[in-house]
Amino acid sequence: MTKIKIASTSDVSTNKVLKTKAGKQSVLVAKVGDSYCAVANKCPHLGLPMNSGKLQDGIITCPFHGAKFEISTGKSVGWVESTMGIKLPDFGKKILAMGKEPTDVASFAVSQEGEDLFINV
Repeated sequence: MTKIKIASTSDVSTNKVLKTKAGKQSVLVAKVGDSYCAVANKCPHLGLPMNSGKLQDGIITCPFHGAKFEISTGKSVGWVESTMGIKLPDFGKKILAMGKEPTDVASFAVSQEGEDLFINV
């Protein structure tokens, strides 16, 4: 594994995501409470970027299909709820899910050294 600097603490605001790079990996960094966390900027549903998704109460929502993930763990907490912000009925959710089961987004442990934030990839 390689330790890569992803941001400085001053770059990261509470309840907002910061899109950054860790090598070739696009990563979202956030501050939830007093902790910093990071997940891949790639929704596991269709691989679309999540950086323009809403972060609220530690949950990031994919802006394309409404999948929801805990930003501190990557755990899936809602799967394909909407399309482009429009809520879907249950049959529409099943169609849009295309048979894919809920999947967690890749997450990374964030370490802090002074004002610098790092992940291992």
